[in-house]
Amino acid sequence: MGSELERKSITFEAAVLIFSVRFVVLLALTCASALSHATVSHRVQTQGSGRPLIIFASGLGDTLDVWHAVQAPIAAECGRTMSYNRAGYAGSQPPGGPRDAKTVVAELREELRRQGLRPPYILVGHSLGGLYMQYFARQFASEVSGLVLVDSTHWNQQLLLGAPNERAVGRRGQVVLFMDFIARRELADSARAGEQVNTSPIPGFIPTIVLSSTGVFRGETPAARAHAANLQQDIVDSFTGARHIRVDDSGHYIQKDRPDVVIKAVQDLAGCTANGSDVVTE
Repeated sequence: MGSELERKSITFEAAVLIFSVRFVVLLALTCASALSHATVSHRVQTQGSGRPLIIFASGLGDTLDVWHAVQAPIAAECGRTMSYNRAGYAGSQPPGGPRDAKTVVAELREELRRQGLRPPYILVGHSLGGLYMQYFARQFASEVSGLVLVDSTHWNQQLLLGAPNERAVGRRGQVVLFMDFIARRELADSARAGEQVNTSPIPGFIPTIVLSSTGVFRGETPAARAHAANLQQDIVDSFTGARHIRVDDSGHYIQKDRPDVVIKAVQDLAGCTANGSDVVTE
């Protein structure tokens, strides 16, 4: 009799333990799901007024400050502009979900709604930010009136630990030992982001300008340089009627080395003039 009671007691305790474990796992999954869909508040910088609306997306490890040389002149001549720091960067809330293209773009679109900035948009993306803007344009083509890609990451490009950022711009593939945690997360999810872009619908005509650097990184072989150029041409070919401008006297940061080229590209797509006469007041 005692043995039977002991067996029942053990069985009951085991059932309670299994239930407790399942409950904890379910709670954890629920919390993770809630976090992945949580609204992220970003640090934003808006300048200018009227339309078009021009949105800037920075590269891996960079903040909105990389657009300093181009945002103000464009805002003065073309319309309202917004640059921002993605989740996890200075002044923005930590990310709750993965750092793939789908999540990053969803967070950006939510921020645009929160700022009262309604489409259509001219999207300007540099490096990894360019990959995210490709996803935006391909998934939400009706919201996009123009696309400027500034030495953008290709969807099949395998980002290295030393992917160029402002602290490592001299050498392609240079090792960055002190990469920010959020940059490491974006790096880890960059392959998934590329897959999402590559499997996204091919959009109809979106006025697109692809700017690619002709600069050679220290230690870069001719074969590697040719491969990088081919990747940029792939991006051009993926958007109907896209224009490819190869930018001389510039490294990876065209917006810093040749801001005039980026400004001119945006002006061309926005149809604005130096005196701002084509800006539409809302």
